[in-house]
Amino acid sequence: MLEVLKVICFVTALICFVLFFVPGRFQKYLGIAAWSALVAGFLCMLPELMFHEGNVFYPVLIILCLPLLYITIRRLLAENEPVKNFTRGAGVAAIIYAPFAIFEPLGNWLIGTVVYWVQQFFHLIDYPFKMAAWNMFESLWLIPGFDHGYRDVIVLGCTGITAIAILIGVIFLTQTSWKKKLGLILLVAVPIYVVNIFRNVFVIMAYFGQWFPWLENIVTHPTIPGFASYFWSHNVMCEGGAFLLIILIAFLMFKFAPGLISSIRDIVDVYVTDVKALVRKR
Repeated sequence: MLEVLKVICFVTALICFVLFFVPGRFQKYLGIAAWSALVAGFLCMLPELMFHEGNVFYPVLIILCLPLLYITIRRLLAENEPVKNFTRGAGVAAIIYAPFAIFEPLGNWLIGTVVYWVQQFFHLIDYPFKMAAWNMFESLWLIPGFDHGYRDVIVLGCTGITAIAILIGVIFLTQTSWKKKLGLILLVAVPIYVVNIFRNVFVIMAYFGQWFPWLENIVTHPTIPGFASYFWSHNVMCEGGAFLLIILIAFLMFKFAPGLISSIRDIVDVYVTDVKALVRKR
């Protein structure tokens, strides 16, 4: 049920973001509908992120989106230009990301490319593994007490498409030539995709080899044996590393497109001012 609702929300968000690019008296309402549907779709993902993947970082971000959604709605109703610009950037990100999330064959194709390159790297270093499914890696050694090895599934979130879409949306916050936009898109997409391949390699090897069994009596999962190593490698080390990579790429983007800094500053100022106002009211 939640999966169907999530798809409905994301499709609605995509349609509204696309229509937002058409000027008119309904533009602000389309922006509000787009943001509301997007956040609702993320809320539908909370149970999967928290209980299936054991992820803490993304659920916290999703919860923090709620007061920001309120601010966005207020500012769109007031025709605030920085927030309208922010919505256009989010629309670009949604247009890039949504097709992979909504259309399963397209998403599976992207997942398949990641699976292929991870397999090729394992063959290169002669690392033992087998495929339990087209996108599921399995260790050759058995888990103690089980009749199968450790398993790791490559899903859409493992492809880097989310970060790529968001940063491309950021690129469109400022007016630059299409030639410069294309260069910035390559600056974003290529490093994230390549580093993401090695992120998956690291997580699989760390989990299969049980490299980080820290606090394994506390960091547990009802359906994932040896979850501690997965948690520390995927949810802590790689999430932290991805955050640092995005900061580095953002720094390079600002260097090649200085106009981005002022555009982002205008947007941040709006939200900081409104968050401070909300805190003072309390």
